[in-house]
Amino acid sequence: MSTLNLLLPLFCAAAASAQVLPLRDWAIPAPTGKPTITCGDLRSLTSFEYSVVSASVVAATAAAPEHCRVRIFIQPALNIEVKLPAAWNGRLYMFGNGGWAGESFEAPGRLATAARGLKAGFVTASTDTGHSAAMEPGASFALNRQELLDFGFRSLHLTAETAKLMAKSYYGANPQKSYYEGCSQGGRQGLTLAQRFPNDFDGIIAGAPGLYQTATHLSRAYWIQGMNANPFPASKLGLLAKSVYDQCDAKDGLKDGLIDDPRRCDFKPANDLPRCTGADGPDCFTADQIKALEHIYGDVMSQGKRFFPGWPVGAEVAGPNGQSGWIGQEIDGPKGPGAWTSYGYNFLRFVAPAVLGGKVDDDPVEAFRSFDIDSAPAKVEEFRQIIDANDTDLEAFRKHGGKLLMYFGWADPQLNARMGVEYYERVLATMGDSTGDFFRLFMVPGMFHCGGGVGTSQFDATTPLLKWVEEAKAPARIEAARVVQGKVVRTRPLCAYPEVAKYKGSGSIDEAANFSCAKPWQ
Repeated sequence: MSTLNLLLPLFCAAAASAQVLPLRDWAIPAPTGKPTITCGDLRSLTSFEYSVVSASVVAATAAAPEHCRVRIFIQPALNIEVKLPAAWNGRLYMFGNGGWAGESFEAPGRLATAARGLKAGFVTASTDTGHSAAMEPGASFALNRQELLDFGFRSLHLTAETAKLMAKSYYGANPQKSYYEGCSQGGRQGLTLAQRFPNDFDGIIAGAPGLYQTATHLSRAYWIQGMNANPFPASKLGLLAKSVYDQCDAKDGLKDGLIDDPRRCDFKPANDLPRCTGADGPDCFTADQIKALEHIYGDVMSQGKRFFPGWPVGAEVAGPNGQSGWIGQEIDGPKGPGAWTSYGYNFLRFVAPAVLGGKVDDDPVEAFRSFDIDSAPAKVEEFRQIIDANDTDLEAFRKHGGKLLMYFGWADPQLNARMGVEYYERVLATMGDSTGDFFRLFMVPGMFHCGGGVGTSQFDATTPLLKWVEEAKAPARIEAARVVQGKVVRTRPLCAYPEVAKYKGSGSIDEAANFSCAKPWQ
């Protein structure tokens, strides 16, 4: 099996784990919109710009009501799917992608997400972003410039516009409100929409967004380069997690198995881990192992300046599957190379081969060995414009009346949570104290990538956004739960940053009612 094929299973993991449209707390309004033409009539909308490939009625099932499924093709390779329910609530719901995108519309997760939207009366829309992951695996599509542009931003705007056109044609009315939701790559897409196309959506949920795509991939290459030089054994992750949580858990004033904000714990491997004085052993760390950890936790430096934040502590802990969050991410998993290796290598091989002089070895180890963090950033400037979503000027989105809700798990092992926090703080510096009127960030202690982990990772972010847009009720807290084997074992509020959940001093620490949202220094 080729190296590339070994890397493929990681790419769509984000989409599978993303929380989309749970709507557990929304009183769904009675749908009033009815079709004014037949589903098949939508085929006549084909024009020079796009082709309506098919428009067919799908009978009601237990999962979804009767609806019209429309497949649309836009040159050169962009596919869009719009589903229009027989009874419409007057709203559009578009959901994003995971990994390198290119997912099939028949993927179980995407079918389930669309079904939930239809059940609530939404017109739903999604796209493959202009390539097929089956035909062009990993980031291989990026060798085609137009497909890279479609992946970066074009597909998002065209999907929104096309979905609205289908709704207007089918029901005789435009959507009253339009919503977007996505996590991981989908989170990056949400921020791209707010920044590039501020009039497309009234409400956007951006979960764990990979907003600094270029810096994230270059930093992964830097970290894996260090890990390859000084491998860190998976067998030591339990000891590492215990050392981290022993030092950091109680920093927020409550020892509860969660690290409220990793930045408040000044954990240093060289100072805080037990060193092996002789041979390597199960209860100590060698000098090389400590060096590997210092490489990951320390800021990425390029030409003597901070390029990207070091990794926050917290993801070392074992998640619901009994494995450390690092397994399959920083460290290779049982199914092949970890996500850092996969994404970093694909970026160097297909998106920005100029970083390595246009020659990328088929062996990721060799590719990372020749990587130079000092020279790499200057070689990806064009790609920053295409795939990054770090513009802090959101004035046009604010003027449109848009609301943006972003969330990030503090223990995310795939995308650096500090990236999300620092972006929000930069927007605050740009937009001023009124930023919270249209943009709020909710950090989730202990949550892994888009869900899971040891925190309260199950929550409804969609209902607070809907109420914010339609009822002007800005969310100050979101109720969240940790569910183990189908049972709720803990509830906590997620608080609008910079506020955190603070224990009131009495009652169970597993009940949200005993916590209030307050500034961390209060």
